Order: sequence, then C-alpha cells, then structure tokens
Amino acid sequence: MFSHWRHLPADTTPEAIADCVYRLFNADLDQLQAARTRADDNSNEMSFLAACSYRLLRLRSLSVGDVIGVTTVENTTWLACEPAGWRHIDSPEHITGHGLIPATAYEHLRRDRRA
Repeated sequence: MFSHWRHLPADTTPEAIADCVYRLFNADLDQLQAARTRADDNSNEMSFLAACSYRLLRLRSLSVGDVIGVTTVENTTWLACEPAGWRHIDSPEHITGHGLIPATAYEHLRRDRRA
C-alpha cells in the first residue's frame, strides 16, 4: 500500500486524480526528472518524489484490477482500474497494509541491508 497527499483544487474529481496517479506510477522516471524544472510551482517536483518513493518501495506498476482510494475532506472514493477508465466500487472489506509511514520506510531499509 502507498499513500501520497496533495492539495488540489476543490473541484478536482476522484477520476481525474486516479488518472494522474495512474500516469505517475507508470511514468518513466527520466521523463519525470526532465519535467522537474519546468514548473512555476512544485507540483512536478512532488510528482517526481512520489514516483521515486513508489519505486523505491518496489511496488509494481498500477494496472487493471488495482484499486485506489481517493480521500477528500468529505469522504473516500474507491475506484478500480479498468481497461479504459475507472469503476466506482464499495469500500473494500479487507484492506491489508497501511499507507506510507516511517515504519514502512524503515522496514524496507532493513530488508535491503540484509539482502
């Protein structure tokens, strides 16, 4: 499981966020690196860092059948990745793992040292 917090305009739909997440977690890091210096704000930098963190945790690409939760102030919308777009689903009953927390990073660092 991976989590990433972003401040976005209030009218951004969960599907638009899911599309962005899909592109980010499947993007070539070299392309994201090149985009880091082209923004007037830090959104490209945050995207690059999130994508790097995702890969450093050895998470695979986001693909069909995967589920994401988009949380806003009001609620969490659960979406399943489809071959074309996203399908709304009920909240999963058995969520395993937890979002990105320090313990997760330390666990991966310890695992890498043993390898």
